[in-house]
Amino acid sequence: MDKQKALITGITGFVGQWLTRHLIDNGYNVIGIDQEPDCPFNNINYRQLDILDTEKITDLLLTEKPQTLYHLAAISFVPEADHSPQHALDINIMGTVSVLDAVKRSGVDTRVLQVGSSKEYDNTCNHENVDESVKPEPTNFYGISKYASELIGLQYVRRFGIDVRFTRSFNHTGPGQSPRFVCSEWAKRVAEIALDIIPPEISAGNTKSVIDFMDVRDVVHAYNLIMEKGKTGQIYNVCSNKGTQLDWILKYLIKKTNKAVKVEYNNSFHTDKKGTILTGNNQKLKSHTGWKNFYSLEKTLDDLYDYWLKILS
Repeated sequence: MDKQKALITGITGFVGQWLTRHLIDNGYNVIGIDQEPDCPFNNINYRQLDILDTEKITDLLLTEKPQTLYHLAAISFVPEADHSPQHALDINIMGTVSVLDAVKRSGVDTRVLQVGSSKEYDNTCNHENVDESVKPEPTNFYGISKYASELIGLQYVRRFGIDVRFTRSFNHTGPGQSPRFVCSEWAKRVAEIALDIIPPEISAGNTKSVIDFMDVRDVVHAYNLIMEKGKTGQIYNVCSNKGTQLDWILKYLIKKTNKAVKVEYNNSFHTDKKGTILTGNNQKLKSHTGWKNFYSLEKTLDDLYDYWLKILS
């Protein structure tokens, strides 16, 4: 019996690489596209493609005929999207249209996972146990682009009968994440302090916010299960169902070094000095797919810190 084929857009990114490992471990043949000239995997079919080149994506679908398509390619760093809205909207919205239209044009029977974000919800207010029935009210360009893409994807389901499933994925971290993101930034700083690369000082913004964090390995497991057991046109929160204050994460990481670390707080990064709360409800994901998480936040942070120690040593 031939292996199932999975196409991943944005395969060279943080989540794309972990999803590739997960799918290969589970017997899939993986095809990947991205804008980078090189791919970190030698055992996949990689194409350097512009996500906006609908014709080439259509040709790839007709050639490979993948059963599943994981659409990860996006501008995912919120400050980057806010700094250059036109570029972010082009990639996140029109890139999604390009992928969905390629599926429509090709006529290939391909299930699509369209990855969204918790930033679709209003993250300036306190929301706990948010489920998928909560109306999105995004407050930044990244969240706006993801919600617009979700609405467009739902229309492709209704109008053209394409099998698209959707996520609103909450914050996730783990080994290999860019230090532009808070957990990886702090883990890298603490590792640098432990290795005497930098003085024992860390700058932080408002650490009072409570955020729903997941391990990237649990996230890609959820994505795979949504494709295997989820339902067409359904939206799934991919989240831990648990909130963690940023201050706890920073202190947990600092304990990994025997140095006396000075933390300098700069609340100018945030208008809300008290911090906000945003946690999700994952009951729909669990009931539809049987998903459960395997990694505690402590294990995730341990592995992230060890990753940076190895990289920096």
